[in-house]
Amino acid sequence: MNSTVIPIEEIPNRVLKRAQYEAFEFELLGSRVRVRNESYADPENHEYEVTVEDGVPMKCTCPADTRFDNPCKHRVGVAIRRPILEFVEEVQAVSHLAQVDRNTLYFFSVNCKHLISHVTHVKPN
Repeated sequence: MNSTVIPIEEIPNRVLKRAQYEAFEFELLGSRVRVRNESYADPENHEYEVTVEDGVPMKCTCPADTRFDNPCKHRVGVAIRRPILEFVEEVQAVSHLAQVDRNTLYFFSVNCKHLISHVTHVKPN
């Protein structure tokens, strides 16, 4: 786990409190976390995606994240829930390994095909 986190002293108290008490629902979407705010009567209109890089919620699709200098309540909501961040990192690591394995398998299969092709064309003595 990366030691870089959102500095708590940079988070306005209002944002921190809202990140703690609002009824957030989280859904993993690869390297992103969908944060749905069930505190609203129309939660489907209050869904945003938080991008996590190296264990840190780096950006959010909500208007507040682009409008203000400080992190939004959705990023903070993900940041203060360590099990969510740890799970995202585990999924990202497995995904990375799967990509590496796919590349290795492709390289291996191409080389095997070449070797098999070469062997089948060798005439016995």
